[in-house]
Amino acid sequence: MQNNRQALADSAAENVITSTHLTVNAVNAFTEQVFHTRGGRIGSGMGSVIEALWGFHLNVILNSEKEIPYELGWIYGHEYNDFACILRNEDWDPETKDGELFRIEVKSMVASADESKAHFDRLQHEFAENELLAVFLWNWKTMNDQPKTIYPAILDYFVGYALPIAQLRDVLHLERGGSFIQKDHCPDGCAIQPCKHVGEPLNASGVRERRSGPQSSRGVGVSYAANFGGMLRMLGSRGKTGKEYLKTEYASDPTKARFIDFMARNFPRVARAIK
Repeated sequence: MQNNRQALADSAAENVITSTHLTVNAVNAFTEQVFHTRGGRIGSGMGSVIEALWGFHLNVILNSEKEIPYELGWIYGHEYNDFACILRNEDWDPETKDGELFRIEVKSMVASADESKAHFDRLQHEFAENELLAVFLWNWKTMNDQPKTIYPAILDYFVGYALPIAQLRDVLHLERGGSFIQKDHCPDGCAIQPCKHVGEPLNASGVRERRSGPQSSRGVGVSYAANFGGMLRMLGSRGKTGKEYLKTEYASDPTKARFIDFMARNFPRVARAIK
């Protein structure tokens, strides 16, 4: 039974990944038809709309395939993930994860922004092995027949397993001089076992990267550094050695390679780093 469930989850994940090109086409056709505007703010919350539209349009595709037994559910509340792949004919409980095959976190990046605010900063031990990450690069585009009117469109995307991307992020974090808090070596001297700070990232100056890091590792004038997991910054490397790290990671896993390719297609600094 467990093997059958895992095989179904693997098949569903692959279907989500491979169906995304059809979903992106559907989202762009919809926004071009409906989301007309003049102006177009970058910090408008449109990225969140794009993320939700991907999930809803993907569900249309999944539900059109009557032979498959799963669909997407939109997770409510303050859960980290945005969607869960759930079994159609079973009860679903987001609290216990009953009825789920896996979860999906969705991020959006604005192509015209100097620095994307998308952060992928969840710790490795917090990921399920089969969890997916979806990243959409979008921007405002001019209507073909209305040169003064624009609409939001997805320009490029990555969908794949999240854990290899977290592993890539963490290798490069260490290469840049950062560290992760180890058991029995917490700056707060936690007496609680296990220490809740184990795995928290510190930057090269020993400042915590996340608000949940040790209090004693707060920075001067800042509560936390907030650079860990930035979609662009996480691929930063230092000099020749850093480039070799990035190339080694690229060759180590096809999911990592697809993510790096996605970023390199769209951001010159990443393209330069892997040459």
